[in-house]
Amino acid sequence: MPFARFIGFSIVRAWQGFWRNAMMSLAATATVILMLVLLSGLFIVIAGLNSGLEFIESKVAVTAQLVDDLPVADRMQLVSEVEAFPQVASVAYVSPAEAMERLRASYREAGQELDTGGATIRLFASLEINLVDPNAAGDVGEFLASHDDVARVLTKQAEYDTLLGIINVIRTVGLVGIGLVGLTVLFMIINTIRIAVYSRAGEIEIMRLVGASDSFIRWPFILEGVLCGLIGALVTIVLVAIVWDPIQPAMVTIFQMPTAVSARFLTTLSMILLGAGLGVGALGSWISVRSYLSAAR
Repeated sequence: MPFARFIGFSIVRAWQGFWRNAMMSLAATATVILMLVLLSGLFIVIAGLNSGLEFIESKVAVTAQLVDDLPVADRMQLVSEVEAFPQVASVAYVSPAEAMERLRASYREAGQELDTGGATIRLFASLEINLVDPNAAGDVGEFLASHDDVARVLTKQAEYDTLLGIINVIRTVGLVGIGLVGLTVLFMIINTIRIAVYSRAGEIEIMRLVGASDSFIRWPFILEGVLCGLIGALVTIVLVAIVWDPIQPAMVTIFQMPTAVSARFLTTLSMILLGAGLGVGALGSWISVRSYLSAAR
């Protein structure tokens, strides 16, 4: 019961302190919202790019165009050599006739018919090699390029490397930006709580004289900072929920990530925002109160 009364007392004092210094409290809350909006945007973009990377990883393959009139025995030998690579998942032979049928099917899917104008289109036989690890495309491609039975090697390794580089740059720039905004938020909360502490210096001194512990003095101020973070997090979650419907089709169209727009994804994002808001609020308050109480001893 005494503990429950202490918690109730701390919450009431935190609420009163928040509105006693309303201008600074609202400014700190606004910076928390800015930080969390940037965090949510970065999280959505990175999740989208990671999903796109997974999509490309599933499509990264090596296509080896075979030389003309390659004997079946030589082709089977080449397939065996490629399958010996531990990074290779499967090897499929595509004959010229099958390649032509694929070409016709692609035209039919577009609502057209392949019209050669009477000319003869000659397609090449090839091997389509699916990989366990997309990073192995270079090694497999080098082996095939040096093989006498292979006329040309095609791979999507360049596209994969480009997307991976873009993700790393966006992640780095985003984290640096959020870190700078986070430091600003921390500074705002520290100053907000510091002003609240100094405005109640006389009250704190009386509490110390009657035997109040540092934790009894500290917790209302910490909860005041937590309140800034909580309000900022809740406002940001509401903003994200409001724009969520327009975001979902964009994520599917741009990033090819239908699973990322599920309720689970939104719940995870909300938990991250809530934790970040509460964490920065509590940390800023703790730093401010701790420095004051240490200096006042």
